[in-house]
Amino acid sequence: MKKVLLINPPFNIAKANYDSSISVGLLSIAIYLDSKNIPVKIIDGARQKNYLDLIKQEAPHCAWAGLSVMTTQIPGALQISQLIKEINPDCEIIWGGTHPTFFPEQTISNSLIDIVNFGEGEEVLHEIASGQELSQVKGIAYKRGGKIKINQRHELHDPAKMPLFNWDLIEREVLENLSLIPSLTSRGCPHRCTFCINAILKNKWRPRTVEQVLSDLTIIKSKPYFAGKKLRFWDENFFVDIERAKAINEGMISRNLIIPWETTVRANYLRQGLIDDNFLAKMKQSGCYLLSFGAESGSQRILEKIQKDISPEEIIESARMCLRHDIIPQYSFMIGLPGETRQDMMMTLRLIDQLVKLSDKVQILGPQTFRPYPGSVLYDECLQAGLPDEASAKAGWQAPQSLEEWSHLVQNELNYLAVKNFPWVADKDFVESMEAYVRFGAHSIKSAMGSSVKAQKLLKLGFVLLCQARWKLKFFAWPIEFKLAKKYAANADISKIN
Repeated sequence: MKKVLLINPPFNIAKANYDSSISVGLLSIAIYLDSKNIPVKIIDGARQKNYLDLIKQEAPHCAWAGLSVMTTQIPGALQISQLIKEINPDCEIIWGGTHPTFFPEQTISNSLIDIVNFGEGEEVLHEIASGQELSQVKGIAYKRGGKIKINQRHELHDPAKMPLFNWDLIEREVLENLSLIPSLTSRGCPHRCTFCINAILKNKWRPRTVEQVLSDLTIIKSKPYFAGKKLRFWDENFFVDIERAKAINEGMISRNLIIPWETTVRANYLRQGLIDDNFLAKMKQSGCYLLSFGAESGSQRILEKIQKDISPEEIIESARMCLRHDIIPQYSFMIGLPGETRQDMMMTLRLIDQLVKLSDKVQILGPQTFRPYPGSVLYDECLQAGLPDEASAKAGWQAPQSLEEWSHLVQNELNYLAVKNFPWVADKDFVESMEAYVRFGAHSIKSAMGSSVKAQKLLKLGFVLLCQARWKLKFFAWPIEFKLAKKYAANADISKIN
């Protein structure tokens, strides 16, 4: 039977460390194809240094090569697609993942790509590999007679119909190097946050059964290469069905499946009593050590603008409740949204200040720069945005018009897009530098020095002390040391400061 090669391309920052986890989406597709007796092979360009040699070995024997592509993976994905076409011109190149899902027509316009899978990929890849006529396969774009064809969207996949995780489909070297075991108990989210991929794509919440989750954990506990490692439930929202979440938690305790684990949750679930102190105590007993919250902003106006449906007060209360049970509360923030004022951003910084003063255990991610995704109200607002005081007076932001343009734009950028490309952000230096000033200034010196960003100790200490002073004074003008540190980090080591 014809073989499917699934590839996770490298990210554009080649020196970065991606061993914290793996692509659960790609693994899920591989598991589904394997359960249908379709030969499948996964190659991970982000974690296997010899990925190009592996591709050269496998390319002559595969009929389809499926690449899961985020925007920052485009340069590597184009290189891989070109390589496969040179080795095996008959191999059909299929791009899926977030970028092709948002830009299907633009992606399929590239001469290297034969099919674009927008949306989830398990059933789509199975139908293609089973020989189904492309015109009958939902969720794809393809070329026929020199014209681009875009089929209707595929129905959302039911995770409860998925087989259990088959870790044998991942190379042993990748699994042994993982610092965080990935798991997934549900897909999608029922909430309406305007910036979120799930809300934009209308990915409704769909759970796996309690028994499936516990069976997966039983398998994980049996693997010697996972011994002593922590686990992450990569759900968008683990606690949508509280009774289901409690049943999973109880099952972990009763079946001795206790393992250090973390997952995502909404702040209002705690304050509104859906997750109370009794449940938090049980979660701690089963191994929960960290809960990750999407706080996003300290400005109620911005929280309402993005339809987050939480309040700063609920965020603070969620931290207090977690800390009572020795569970690390982790909060992600973003700034630089269209229409966001400097006052709104300072409210976010004040909320971060309140959180970190509660305990050294509180973790802050960001604030990262908001980046627009097509299909949202915010994206449309960005397209119309422009700075009225600019002499050039461009009509607004325009997304790149080809994969080559995207590839050039994200070169050496760690994130989806750089702040410099956003006309709706007035104070670009402030927005771009803030993640560094929070990381190194808001927390204790000991915590900041323990950051994963590598640099000579004295240089790092000097930068940390400057960040600490800026944070204390809330003075962020002329971030010269940030720009120097960013340049140093980009040229010298694994991570950028932002």
